[in-house]
Amino acid sequence: MIRIGLVGCGGIVGAHVPGLKAVQGRAIVTAACDVNEENAKRRASETNPDAAIYSDWKTMLAVNNVDAVDIALPHHLHCSAIVDAANAGKHVLTEKPLCTTLEEAKEIEAAVKANGVILACAHNQMFEPAPRLARKWIREGKLGRLFSLRTVDCFLAGGGKPVDWGWRGKLATSGGGCAIDTGYHPTYMLISLANSEPVEVVSMLANYNHPNLEGDDSAQTMVRFASGAVGTLQTSWGHHVPNGHWQIHAIGEHGQIYGRGNTLYYQPLEGEIEKHELTPENGFIGEIRHFVDCIETGAQPEQGLYEGVTVLKVILGGYQSDRDKTVVHI
Repeated sequence: MIRIGLVGCGGIVGAHVPGLKAVQGRAIVTAACDVNEENAKRRASETNPDAAIYSDWKTMLAVNNVDAVDIALPHHLHCSAIVDAANAGKHVLTEKPLCTTLEEAKEIEAAVKANGVILACAHNQMFEPAPRLARKWIREGKLGRLFSLRTVDCFLAGGGKPVDWGWRGKLATSGGGCAIDTGYHPTYMLISLANSEPVEVVSMLANYNHPNLEGDDSAQTMVRFASGAVGTLQTSWGHHVPNGHWQIHAIGEHGQIYGRGNTLYYQPLEGEIEKHELTPENGFIGEIRHFVDCIETGAQPEQGLYEGVTVLKVILGGYQSDRDKTVVHI
Protein backbone atom coordinates (compact mmCIF):
# COMPACT_ATOMS: atom_id res chain seq x y z
CA MET A 1 0.00 0.00 0.00
CA ILE A 2 1.44 3.35 -1.05
CA ARG A 3 1.20 5.99 1.69
CA ILE A 4 0.52 9.49 0.36
CA GLY A 5 0.97 12.81 2.15
CA LEU A 6 -0.90 15.90 1.02
CA VAL A 7 1.32 19.00 1.01
CA GLY A 8 -1.06 21.93 0.75
CA CYS A 9 -4.76 21.29 1.25
CA GLY A 10 -6.42 24.28 -0.42
CA GLY A 11 -9.00 24.54 -3.17
CA ILE A 12 -7.31 22.55 -5.95
CA VAL A 13 -6.95 19.51 -3.69
CA GLY A 14 -10.72 19.19 -3.86
CA ALA A 15 -10.21 18.21 -7.51
CA HIS A 16 -7.60 15.63 -6.45
CA VAL A 17 -9.88 13.95 -3.90
CA PRO A 18 -11.82 11.81 -6.45
CA GLY A 19 -8.50 10.55 -7.81
CA LEU A 20 -7.23 9.71 -4.34
CA LYS A 21 -10.45 7.80 -3.69
CA ALA A 22 -10.13 6.01 -7.04
CA VAL A 23 -6.83 4.40 -5.97
CA GLN A 24 -8.08 3.17 -2.59
CA GLY A 25 -6.78 -0.32 -2.02
CA ARG A 26 -3.53 0.60 -3.78
CA ALA A 27 -2.78 3.88 -2.01
CA ILE A 28 -3.98 5.71 1.07
CA VAL A 29 -3.63 9.26 2.39
CA THR A 30 -1.76 8.92 5.67
CA ALA A 31 -0.87 12.58 6.24
CA ALA A 32 -2.29 16.00 5.41
CA CYS A 33 -0.25 19.18 5.76
CA ASP A 34 -1.35 22.80 5.52
CA VAL A 35 -0.52 26.02 7.38
CA ASN A 36 -4.28 26.21 7.95
CA GLU A 37 -4.97 23.18 10.12
CA GLU A 38 -8.69 23.24 9.29
CA ASN A 39 -7.85 22.77 5.60
CA ALA A 40 -5.72 19.76 6.43
CA LYS A 41 -8.44 18.26 8.65
CA ARG A 42 -11.06 18.79 5.94
CA ARG A 43 -9.00 16.98 3.29
CA ALA A 44 -8.23 14.18 5.74
CA SER A 45 -11.94 13.76 6.45
CA GLU A 46 -12.53 13.43 2.69
CA THR A 47 -9.84 10.80 2.13
CA ASN A 48 -8.81 9.13 5.40
CA PRO A 49 -10.05 10.47 8.75
CA ASP A 50 -7.15 8.71 10.48
CA ALA A 51 -4.52 10.66 8.50
CA ALA A 52 -2.00 12.56 10.63
CA ILE A 53 -2.30 16.35 10.53
CA TYR A 54 0.71 18.64 10.11
CA SER A 55 1.34 22.35 9.59
CA ASP A 56 4.94 21.96 8.34
CA TRP A 57 5.91 19.61 5.51
CA LYS A 58 9.44 19.24 6.92
CA THR A 59 7.98 17.75 10.10
CA MET A 60 5.74 15.46 8.07
CA LEU A 61 8.69 14.21 6.01
CA ALA A 62 10.82 13.68 9.13
CA VAL A 63 8.14 11.52 10.77
CA ASN A 64 8.47 9.26 7.70
CA ASN A 65 4.91 7.97 7.49
CA VAL A 66 4.53 8.59 3.72
CA ASP A 67 6.02 7.08 0.56
CA ALA A 68 4.87 9.84 -1.78
CA VAL A 69 3.54 13.39 -1.67
CA ASP A 70 0.88 15.28 -3.60
CA ILE A 71 2.04 18.92 -3.66
CA ALA A 72 -0.52 21.69 -4.13
CA LEU A 73 1.10 24.87 -2.82
CA PRO A 74 1.47 28.47 -3.99
CA HIS A 75 3.88 28.50 -6.92
CA HIS A 76 6.85 30.02 -5.09
CA LEU A 77 6.89 27.10 -2.62
CA HIS A 78 6.95 24.30 -5.18
CA CYS A 79 10.72 24.07 -5.53
CA SER A 80 11.45 23.85 -1.79
CA ALA A 81 8.74 21.26 -1.17
CA ILE A 82 9.74 19.10 -4.16
CA VAL A 83 13.44 19.18 -3.25
CA ASP A 84 12.75 18.39 0.42
CA ALA A 85 10.48 15.49 -0.55
CA ALA A 86 12.97 14.10 -3.07
CA ASN A 87 15.81 14.34 -0.57
CA ALA A 88 13.64 12.42 1.88
CA GLY A 89 13.22 9.69 -0.74
CA LYS A 90 9.56 10.43 -1.48
CA HIS A 91 7.92 10.19 -4.89
CA VAL A 92 6.30 13.45 -5.98
CA LEU A 93 3.13 14.49 -7.79
CA THR A 94 3.20 18.26 -8.11
CA GLU A 95 0.59 20.73 -9.23
CA LYS A 96 1.46 23.17 -12.00
CA PRO A 97 3.78 24.89 -12.51
CA LEU A 98 6.77 22.70 -11.71
CA CYS A 99 8.41 25.85 -10.31
CA THR A 100 8.90 29.48 -11.34
CA THR A 101 12.51 29.76 -12.61
CA LEU A 102 14.95 27.65 -14.61
CA GLU A 103 17.40 27.82 -11.70
CA GLU A 104 14.77 26.17 -9.49
CA ALA A 105 14.14 23.59 -12.23
CA LYS A 106 17.83 22.62 -12.17
CA GLU A 107 17.70 22.23 -8.40
CA ILE A 108 14.64 20.01 -8.68
CA GLU A 109 16.21 17.91 -11.44
CA ALA A 110 19.35 17.36 -9.37
CA ALA A 111 17.38 16.26 -6.29
CA VAL A 112 15.07 13.93 -8.22
CA LYS A 113 17.92 12.22 -10.08
CA ALA A 114 20.20 11.98 -7.04
CA ASN A 115 17.52 10.24 -5.00
CA GLY A 116 16.01 8.07 -7.72
CA VAL A 117 12.43 9.15 -7.05
CA ILE A 118 9.55 9.54 -9.48
CA LEU A 119 8.32 13.04 -10.23
CA ALA A 120 4.99 13.47 -12.01
CA CYS A 121 3.55 16.81 -13.10
CA ALA A 122 -0.20 17.27 -12.67
CA HIS A 123 -0.96 17.91 -16.34
CA ASN A 124 -4.55 16.77 -15.89
CA GLN A 125 -5.93 17.83 -19.29
CA MET A 126 -3.61 15.33 -21.01
CA PHE A 127 -5.57 12.64 -19.18
CA GLU A 128 -8.88 13.81 -20.64
CA PRO A 129 -10.23 11.68 -23.51
CA ALA A 130 -9.98 14.07 -26.49
CA PRO A 131 -6.40 15.35 -25.94
CA ARG A 132 -5.25 11.86 -25.02
CA LEU A 133 -6.65 10.17 -28.13
CA ALA A 134 -5.49 13.05 -30.34
CA ARG A 135 -1.94 12.56 -29.09
CA LYS A 136 -2.19 8.82 -29.78
CA TRP A 137 -3.47 9.39 -33.32
CA ILE A 138 -0.75 11.94 -34.08
CA ARG A 139 2.00 9.63 -32.82
CA GLU A 140 0.55 6.78 -34.89
CA GLY A 141 0.84 8.99 -37.98
CA LYS A 142 -2.85 9.63 -38.63
CA LEU A 143 -2.06 13.19 -39.78
CA GLY A 144 1.31 12.44 -41.31
CA ARG A 145 3.65 15.41 -41.09
CA LEU A 146 2.30 18.06 -38.72
CA PHE A 147 1.94 21.63 -39.94
CA SER A 148 -0.03 23.57 -37.34
CA LEU A 149 -1.38 23.14 -33.82
CA ARG A 150 -3.57 25.25 -31.56
CA THR A 151 -4.65 24.92 -27.91
CA VAL A 152 -6.93 27.16 -25.86
CA ASP A 153 -7.88 27.62 -22.19
CA CYS A 154 -9.74 30.83 -21.35
CA PHE A 155 -12.39 32.00 -18.90
CA LEU A 156 -13.55 35.31 -17.47
CA ALA A 157 -12.32 35.18 -13.89
CA GLY A 158 -14.86 36.51 -11.42
CA GLY A 159 -17.46 36.83 -14.16
CA GLY A 160 -16.26 40.38 -14.73
CA LYS A 161 -16.37 41.33 -11.03
CA PRO A 162 -13.31 42.15 -8.89
CA VAL A 163 -11.34 39.07 -7.80
CA ASP A 164 -9.45 38.56 -4.54
CA TRP A 165 -6.38 36.97 -6.09
CA GLY A 166 -4.53 36.25 -2.84
CA TRP A 167 -1.03 34.91 -3.55
CA ARG A 168 -1.90 34.58 -7.27
CA GLY A 169 -2.09 38.35 -7.52
CA LYS A 170 1.57 38.90 -6.62
CA LEU A 171 4.46 38.32 -9.00
CA ALA A 172 6.70 37.27 -6.11
CA THR A 173 4.47 34.35 -5.15
CA SER A 174 2.87 33.41 -8.47
CA GLY A 175 5.87 33.84 -10.76
CA GLY A 176 3.76 35.66 -13.33
CA GLY A 177 0.09 35.77 -14.21
CA CYS A 178 -2.31 33.75 -16.30
CA ALA A 179 0.42 32.45 -18.63
CA ILE A 180 2.21 30.51 -15.87
CA ASP A 181 -1.04 29.42 -14.23
CA THR A 182 -4.04 28.57 -16.43
CA GLY A 183 -1.73 28.99 -19.44
CA TYR A 184 0.21 25.94 -18.27
CA HIS A 185 -2.61 23.73 -19.60
CA PRO A 186 -2.58 24.80 -23.26
CA THR A 187 1.24 24.89 -23.15
CA TYR A 188 1.68 21.26 -22.09
CA MET A 189 -1.10 20.17 -24.46
CA LEU A 190 0.62 21.96 -27.37
CA ILE A 191 3.97 20.32 -26.57
CA SER A 192 2.45 16.87 -26.03
CA LEU A 193 0.55 16.98 -29.31
CA ALA A 194 3.50 18.33 -31.29
CA ASN A 195 5.70 15.44 -30.12
CA SER A 196 8.73 17.55 -30.99
CA GLU A 197 11.19 19.79 -29.18
CA PRO A 198 10.15 23.47 -28.98
CA VAL A 199 12.92 25.66 -30.39
CA GLU A 200 11.48 29.20 -30.63
CA VAL A 201 8.76 31.14 -28.85
CA VAL A 202 7.16 34.55 -29.22
CA SER A 203 4.42 35.82 -26.94
CA MET A 204 2.24 38.87 -26.39
CA LEU A 205 0.71 39.42 -22.96
CA ALA A 206 -1.78 41.89 -21.54
CA ASN A 207 -3.93 42.64 -18.52
CA TYR A 208 -7.38 43.65 -19.78
CA ASN A 209 -9.79 43.20 -16.87
CA HIS A 210 -7.91 42.74 -13.58
CA PRO A 211 -6.12 45.90 -12.37
CA ASN A 212 -5.51 44.34 -8.92
CA LEU A 213 -3.49 41.53 -10.55
CA GLU A 214 0.23 42.32 -10.84
CA GLY A 215 0.74 39.92 -13.73
CA ASP A 216 -0.94 39.23 -17.05
CA ASP A 217 -4.54 38.14 -17.38
CA SER A 218 -4.16 37.09 -21.05
CA ALA A 219 -1.47 35.66 -23.32
CA GLN A 220 -1.16 34.60 -26.93
CA THR A 221 1.93 32.57 -27.73
CA MET A 222 3.43 31.04 -30.86
CA VAL A 223 5.91 28.16 -30.72
CA ARG A 224 8.09 26.70 -33.48
CA PHE A 225 9.05 23.05 -33.05
CA ALA A 226 12.12 21.21 -34.31
CA SER A 227 9.85 19.26 -36.67
CA GLY A 228 8.93 22.49 -38.44
CA ALA A 229 5.39 22.54 -37.06
CA VAL A 230 4.15 25.82 -35.58
CA GLY A 231 1.79 25.93 -32.63
CA THR A 232 -0.24 28.73 -31.11
CA LEU A 233 -1.88 28.86 -27.72
CA GLN A 234 -4.31 31.29 -26.17
CA THR A 235 -5.06 31.66 -22.49
CA SER A 236 -6.99 34.24 -20.53
CA TRP A 237 -8.62 35.20 -17.27
CA GLY A 238 -9.87 38.34 -18.99
CA HIS A 239 -12.34 36.84 -21.46
CA HIS A 240 -14.22 33.67 -22.29
CA VAL A 241 -13.07 31.02 -24.77
CA PRO A 242 -13.32 32.54 -28.26
CA ASN A 243 -16.40 31.19 -30.00
CA GLY A 244 -15.56 28.52 -32.55
CA HIS A 245 -12.23 27.56 -30.98
CA TRP A 246 -11.47 24.04 -29.82
CA GLN A 247 -9.50 22.90 -26.78
CA ILE A 248 -7.08 21.23 -29.21
CA HIS A 249 -6.63 21.45 -32.98
CA ALA A 250 -3.93 19.87 -35.15
CA ILE A 251 -3.46 20.11 -38.92
CA GLY A 252 -1.20 17.86 -40.96
CA GLU A 253 -0.64 16.52 -44.46
CA HIS A 254 -3.49 13.99 -44.14
CA GLY A 255 -6.14 16.18 -42.52
CA GLN A 256 -7.17 17.69 -39.19
CA ILE A 257 -7.92 16.54 -35.65
CA TYR A 258 -9.86 18.78 -33.28
CA GLY A 259 -12.11 18.58 -30.25
CA ARG A 260 -12.55 19.11 -26.56
CA GLY A 261 -13.37 17.11 -23.46
CA ASN A 262 -14.98 13.84 -24.50
CA THR A 263 -15.51 14.67 -28.20
CA LEU A 264 -12.91 14.35 -30.94
CA TYR A 265 -13.18 14.89 -34.69
CA TYR A 266 -11.04 13.63 -37.55
CA GLN A 267 -11.38 15.49 -40.84
CA PRO A 268 -9.46 13.75 -43.66
CA LEU A 269 -8.42 15.63 -46.78
CA GLU A 270 -11.14 13.73 -48.62
CA GLY A 271 -14.22 12.01 -47.26
CA GLU A 272 -16.58 12.53 -44.37
CA ILE A 273 -15.70 14.09 -41.03
CA GLU A 274 -15.60 11.48 -38.27
CA LYS A 275 -17.06 12.37 -34.89
CA HIS A 276 -15.94 10.27 -31.92
CA GLU A 277 -17.86 10.44 -28.64
CA LEU A 278 -15.44 9.08 -26.08
CA THR A 279 -15.96 7.52 -22.67
CA PRO A 280 -15.81 10.37 -20.11
CA GLU A 281 -12.71 10.44 -17.92
CA ASN A 282 -11.86 12.83 -15.12
CA GLY A 283 -8.34 14.07 -15.87
CA PHE A 284 -7.45 14.38 -12.19
CA ILE A 285 -8.45 10.76 -11.60
CA GLY A 286 -6.43 9.70 -14.63
CA GLU A 287 -3.26 11.51 -13.55
CA ILE A 288 -3.39 10.14 -9.98
CA ARG A 289 -4.01 6.59 -11.20
CA HIS A 290 -1.04 7.00 -13.54
CA PHE A 291 1.14 8.32 -10.69
CA VAL A 292 0.31 5.26 -8.57
CA ASP A 293 0.93 2.99 -11.59
CA CYS A 294 4.40 4.50 -11.98
CA ILE A 295 5.29 4.04 -8.32
CA GLU A 296 4.15 0.40 -8.45
CA THR A 297 5.97 -0.45 -11.68
CA GLY A 298 8.93 1.94 -11.62
CA ALA A 299 7.91 3.39 -15.00
CA GLN A 300 8.55 7.04 -15.78
CA PRO A 301 5.43 9.26 -15.89
CA GLU A 302 4.05 10.40 -19.24
CA GLN A 303 4.12 13.92 -17.85
CA GLY A 304 7.25 13.96 -15.75
CA LEU A 305 10.36 15.98 -15.03
CA TYR A 306 11.33 16.51 -18.68
CA GLU A 307 7.81 17.63 -19.64
CA GLY A 308 7.54 19.96 -16.64
CA VAL A 309 10.86 21.63 -17.42
CA THR A 310 10.06 21.93 -21.14
CA VAL A 311 6.72 23.60 -20.45
CA LEU A 312 8.44 26.02 -18.07
CA LYS A 313 11.05 26.90 -20.71
CA VAL A 314 8.30 27.81 -23.19
CA ILE A 315 6.36 29.91 -20.68
CA LEU A 316 9.40 31.76 -19.33
CA GLY A 317 10.60 32.24 -22.89
CA GLY A 318 7.23 33.77 -23.66
CA TYR A 319 7.61 36.23 -20.80
CA GLN A 320 11.07 37.17 -22.06
CA SER A 321 9.71 37.56 -25.58
CA ASP A 322 7.02 39.95 -24.42
CA ARG A 323 9.49 42.01 -22.39
CA ASP A 324 12.13 42.19 -25.13
CA LYS A 325 9.69 42.32 -28.08
CA THR A 326 11.57 39.56 -29.87
CA VAL A 327 11.54 35.87 -30.78
CA VAL A 328 13.28 33.85 -28.07
CA HIS A 329 15.34 30.74 -28.85
CA ILE A 330 14.67 28.03 -26.29
